[in-house]
Amino acid sequence: MATQKSISYQAATDNKRVEATITREITAHPRRIFPMACPVEELRWIPDWEYELVYSKSGVNEVDCVFFEKVSGPHFFGEAFNTCWTTIVHDPENYRVVFILNPNNKAVIRLNVTIRQVTQEVSNCTWHLVFTALDNDANGMSENEIKEKMELMITFLADLLVQYFKNEGVDG
Repeated sequence: MATQKSISYQAATDNKRVEATITREITAHPRRIFPMACPVEELRWIPDWEYELVYSKSGVNEVDCVFFEKVSGPHFFGEAFNTCWTTIVHDPENYRVVFILNPNNKAVIRLNVTIRQVTQEVSNCTWHLVFTALDNDANGMSENEIKEKMELMITFLADLLVQYFKNEGVDG
């Protein structure tokens, strides 16, 4: 007769975990904003954006889309290397997308983007980042430094997207 072993559960909280959230009002309906959360469409609104699409059945963002970019590494760690992005949620009906970023195995960063309609042509777009350190470099950063870098990243993206929709009809 087999006996049940007692299992002890312990929290694993030695590595740093930091969160940051910002929300911006964007003058556009969520159905126009949502497709912009895509490595291909980001060419429209992020200056000098470069990426390498690793996997996408449709050619644009979708669940399990994987791509590399080289901007996040220098931003967070001061080093040039690929950051691998994987889309784990892509929900066009609810205007929600979730990415997992892995900058060179130094951290795992979850990015949740949620777009909510406020009026017919105004939406709130919320970016929420969760940074979990994986190595000594990431754990050696102060929580304030990590949070500032995350807030700078999502503020930069938010401001660019706001500006894109503000100027969208100006040139054509």
